[in-house]
Amino acid sequence: MHVACTPFGVALLFSFGLLSACREVAFPPVAGFQVHTQLQEILTSGTQNDESVKYAGLQTFANLPWVHCLSADRDIERYDIAFLGAPFDTGTTARPGARFGPAGVRWGSRRLAPSFAYSAYTHKNSFLGWSRIIDCGDAPLTFLDNTVALKQLGEAHKIVSGRTANATDKSSVPRIIVFGGDHTTTLAALRSTVDHWGPVSVIHFDSHLDTWDPEVLGGGISHYAGVNHGTFLHIAHEEGLVLNSSIHAGIRAPATNKKYDWRNDRRCGFQIVTARDIDKIGVQGIIDKLKDRVGGTPVYISVDIDVLDPAYAPATGTAEVGGWTTRELLSILDGLEGIKIVGGDVVEVAPIYDNPGEVTVLAAAEVAHSLMTLMVETPVTPLRDVR
Repeated sequence: MHVACTPFGVALLFSFGLLSACREVAFPPVAGFQVHTQLQEILTSGTQNDESVKYAGLQTFANLPWVHCLSADRDIERYDIAFLGAPFDTGTTARPGARFGPAGVRWGSRRLAPSFAYSAYTHKNSFLGWSRIIDCGDAPLTFLDNTVALKQLGEAHKIVSGRTANATDKSSVPRIIVFGGDHTTTLAALRSTVDHWGPVSVIHFDSHLDTWDPEVLGGGISHYAGVNHGTFLHIAHEEGLVLNSSIHAGIRAPATNKKYDWRNDRRCGFQIVTARDIDKIGVQGIIDKLKDRVGGTPVYISVDIDVLDPAYAPATGTAEVGGWTTRELLSILDGLEGIKIVGGDVVEVAPIYDNPGEVTVLAAAEVAHSLMTLMVETPVTPLRDVR
């Protein structure tokens, strides 16, 4: 017989001579697991939120602290790696819905927390390294004009990357990982990245080229129509943002014509690794091709979630069958350790098309975690410090 030790309960048990049966009601500690000593020090110092509360408060990526990065106040908390949402999908040519991608990726990451993130493969926890990692929330973007929205997103990038980093002995400039949004959002990121690191090699994980000429994918109707999620890399090349050491990975979607699209892609500085190449050369072969191509240049990694087969990522705007598995993609990303990543993104996540198992947002969250880990493993010093 168990009765809570309320005044009534004590009186009831006393009357039956069973006071010893009274059970004290004790609330458990906040976390249902052991908190690492280093993290406990961070929590008690007041510099971090309590990441162990996974289902309470504002939803941030991996239960990281939120910082008002876009504040006009110059004296805010410093950070080294920032997650930034880009709720934008007016540049899509297929199914809309990626404007809700940032919320979806954060929802998919709720099982993660700095206190519970040791890798089963390396036994390392990239959250507890030298870098202070935070979530900036979403950039405020109009959904009525994509050219204006891209300018707004570009301004958000400049503000977030324009602050002085926390660990200045590693790098004075914070690095940003973006949650899209459709793939057009990468153009704003590249325009900002060049200010600090110069032109970059792009490792572009996607089933589509995304170097289409705006006159082809846009039809020459207007400048507005020509800026979309299939032309942004062409535009980035024209603006001098992309080096001729860039590479696609996972390509399998058809082109619009027999020759021009492929020639134009090479002109934009890209080589191609197709989805089926993994059957010939394996995961390590893909890793070697990507590393050899970018060499020691600064690298921007852009991951369109449709690089995965729709069986693993149905929640995307332009799904293409015959893609990679989630395990293959994560193994390839982890194999890129040592390259100089100056920025990255996970885009084209449209949660409305996901299934009840949330397979797409879970995959996207883990991709973002992998990008973050690569940044922690290899700090990068900027070419110039723009303040």
